[in-house]
Amino acid sequence: MTGWLIVVGPRRGELRDRDCAVNPPFEPYVDAHGNRHTFRSWYVEWLEQRERAAR
Repeated sequence: MTGWLIVVGPRRGELRDRDCAVNPPFEPYVDAHGNRHTFRSWYVEWLEQRERAAR
């Protein structure tokens, strides 16, 4: 799996995912509510998950 940060264009700031083994289109990272992740929202969610795991 490969993660991509879009840096130009109308989707700038979004994170996309691609499983190179099967070569599908780039799928957006989404949160539990189906909202597309920006790098910031993904990173904050990741930090919160790590904090909960460390407790």
